[in-house]
Amino acid sequence: MPKRADDITFVPPASSHQQEFETPLASAVYGLDFQLKFTVVWRLDLATGLRHNSPRSAAIHHVLQRAKEISGKVMLVHHSALQVQLGDELATERQVPGTHVWARAEQVKVSVGDDDLEMAKKHIELLRNSTFKLAERDVERAEIRYLRDEVLTDVGTATIWWLQRNGYQVEEAVKLADHLADLVKIAQRQPAGHWAESLVSSVERAMPELEDSHRRDLRLHLVKALSVYGGERVAAEFADQIGLPAGEQHRNGHV
Repeated sequence: MPKRADDITFVPPASSHQQEFETPLASAVYGLDFQLKFTVVWRLDLATGLRHNSPRSAAIHHVLQRAKEISGKVMLVHHSALQVQLGDELATERQVPGTHVWARAEQVKVSVGDDDLEMAKKHIELLRNSTFKLAERDVERAEIRYLRDEVLTDVGTATIWWLQRNGYQVEEAVKLADHLADLVKIAQRQPAGHWAESLVSSVERAMPELEDSHRRDLRLHLVKALSVYGGERVAAEFADQIGLPAGEQHRNGHV
């Protein structure tokens, strides 16, 4: 049975193109890049009514943007896993926004130079050491605050603290009473310093349970209060003494 004219639908031939492309690809660390090589495959969908003057460039740029969104969060030492992830993610064809171009990538290859890889390993080691040092300092600061604000507040408290850690040796504790008293005096001695430091110290001692993450917020609130009741000069002097960045004190010195 012959086909009627209205049964025949014109289907334009597929327009598909591909090209190899190679470029550095940013990692999570500025200055250390992956080397990315892939074959970009793109086609044109004329039915969209949209157009782009350089479909090839649009396709490559779109694939690279997709790759950067992933690689920018990855350390150089994880290049093998990144290759697998990009090979998976970029294989999905997507339309380049605002164009008639659809693009994907094949044969994705991620590599790194030996020198860059060595630098990346050193960077990770520095980060690890820095993290450990910061953690140690946080522990030390917490221990100092605990001893100063809770243990060495008076001779009685210091004595009980010592007894708990030394098997309740009462006779030894009595012998150490004078030494514990001296430690209490040393711990509670207020060093001569700028009024700003004394103010911060006094407020923080009033709130011994205050978390380190909230101490900076507290200082910002103090700057704000001093700005309102003492003026900009007093607030600026306070911020300078406690090491608050100039831009930060200016933004937070007003209610």
